[in-house]
Amino acid sequence: MGALIFTSCGKSSIESDAKKVAEIQCKAMKLMKDAASGDASVMEESAKIGAEASELAREMEGKYTSDSDKEEFAKALQKAMGDCQ
Repeated sequence: MGALIFTSCGKSSIESDAKKVAEIQCKAMKLMKDAASGDASVMEESAKIGAEASELAREMEGKYTSDSDKEEFAKALQKAMGDCQ
């Protein structure tokens, strides 16, 4: 997911996209915790998260190509990741 290539679409778009990425990353982190506890449903959920991540990567391809947009996206992502539970 870190290899996503990010066109400037404005601040609200950046924050919205960062939130989408953060939600997927948070799901993946929770899944890793579940796997460590022996949860058998992990494989099915992993496939769903992988499909979500692939779809989002396609949607975001070519967005946020300027250095300032990349920096703003990274900050928005970091903020959104703070909400991970």
